[in-house]
Amino acid sequence: MTTRKMEEAETNNISLGERRDNTPRQIFNAPGKQKSKVWTVFGFYKMAGKLDRSHAICKLCRASLTYSGSTTNLDQHAKRKHGEEYGEFTEQKRAGTSGKQARTENAIPTFFQRLGQNSARAREITASITRFIAKGLCPYNIVEWEGFQDLIHTLEPRYKIPSRNHITNTCMPALYAQVKSQVEEKLAKAERVAITTDAWTSCATESYVTITAQHIAPDWELHVYVLQTRAFKGSHTGKNVGALLKQACVDWKILDKEPALVTDNATNMVLAGVDLMCFAHTINLATQKAFKVDTVARLLGKVRRVVGFFHRSVRAAEILQDKQKQLALPTHKLIQDVSTRWNSTQIMLERVLEQQPAISAALMSRDLRRGEELNTLKDKDFCDVEDIVKLMVPVKLVTISMCEDKRPTLSVISPVREKLKKTFEAADEDSVVIREMKQAFREDLEKRNTGLEDLFHTAAALDPRFKSLPFLTDHDAERTFANITVKATSLHNKALATGDPVHGGPLQTTPCQTEPALGELGIRIDAPQTQHEPEDDVQVYWRE
Repeated sequence: MTTRKMEEAETNNISLGERRDNTPRQIFNAPGKQKSKVWTVFGFYKMAGKLDRSHAICKLCRASLTYSGSTTNLDQHAKRKHGEEYGEFTEQKRAGTSGKQARTENAIPTFFQRLGQNSARAREITASITRFIAKGLCPYNIVEWEGFQDLIHTLEPRYKIPSRNHITNTCMPALYAQVKSQVEEKLAKAERVAITTDAWTSCATESYVTITAQHIAPDWELHVYVLQTRAFKGSHTGKNVGALLKQACVDWKILDKEPALVTDNATNMVLAGVDLMCFAHTINLATQKAFKVDTVARLLGKVRRVVGFFHRSVRAAEILQDKQKQLALPTHKLIQDVSTRWNSTQIMLERVLEQQPAISAALMSRDLRRGEELNTLKDKDFCDVEDIVKLMVPVKLVTISMCEDKRPTLSVISPVREKLKKTFEAADEDSVVIREMKQAFREDLEKRNTGLEDLFHTAAALDPRFKSLPFLTDHDAERTFANITVKATSLHNKALATGDPVHGGPLQTTPCQTEPALGELGIRIDAPQTQHEPEDDVQVYWRE
């Protein structure tokens, strides 16, 4: 009988193990003359007071299998469906420890005995729980939660959940050592490594520094690891931060790979030896400068006051929800911005525009105290809010494009930087508010990341999406192409001199999630290349 037919037969016969009142029928052991090991997990039902030997019944799952004297199909079922339990039963029989227990009328209770702590099944479950805690950032005492214990007991009643101390002192350190060894092995094979870092403060006002590492694997996949999060005591000076980063590089054996450091624009991070400032953070700082313009700051103050009122007052929130339903508006809550959260101010303003009718109606409601004194947003204010939201849409799209985590984003900086400069050029139709915002944004953006233009242009040229460099003048584009050609020739000659293989292969690009955002910005993206074998001349890259 084939495996598929056996499974169908088992499924069709499981119902035979129930009485009319849905109670399970009793399974009786095979006669003592049956010596095969399969009878430790198989038995028979009784029909009219006699064993029904036409079908053997599995004691573990109550599947009914046809029995005609051969136990081959029974053995296959036990191995396929109950490999571990079947092995434990047969091991007991060989060791002679089953005795009368294996020959009792109903051997089902044997299945519900506790798993041994060192059994393969128990070790597998413990390892899975440990990974669940680590990946979910769960507290170690989750193993003591009643709901969690009930879940595990339902899934595997024979398993005994380890204590919190065992998870803390044994399981988690073992998992950390295992993962660390794997990461160290991959970092050792990397040719170059980049690290990023940031300092943050916990709710308990304790300072920490987190360090991540990125590298390109031989298969051209970007790998990202969180190397460590350490408590950082003492002054956060550039010297102290630099010492911590250097020690981390030593601990992870990547100091000889000349790691490139990318971090935010904080002064202490710059003094720590940063190679490149986070461009998304640079955009956020320029945006904050634009929002601090006097006229905009006063407008935002009014908006925040209204939003804060609906957040603090339960009654106000209820009235707002009623007005939303009456006006057929989405029942969305107002959003309070946070200066450290990128784009949060724009999101707050977008939500206020969406809910403008409901906000005005709620503030004028007689059931709401203090509503009228908070209703200070005039029609002109809402017009300015609409203009600000429209102006900041490209900034939001740029932030999205720079948050790509599957591939490097250095090549995107030049195109989006030039696009933002053009977007924030003053126009005749601009209001006073918008003109002041544009000026503040451009001034802050242009003073940052100076001296790195050649690096940005080179990265863009090496990205097939932007290799034509349409955002540069012809002179700057030709100069970038010439520099890359010289560098590529130098690397090629060096590889030939050292005997390293020179790899050639098909050149192509694949769409990524940032391209829709770049398209909305109006940035030209070159079509993907067709596969081909490249010529020795590096200029073929530019001609495509």
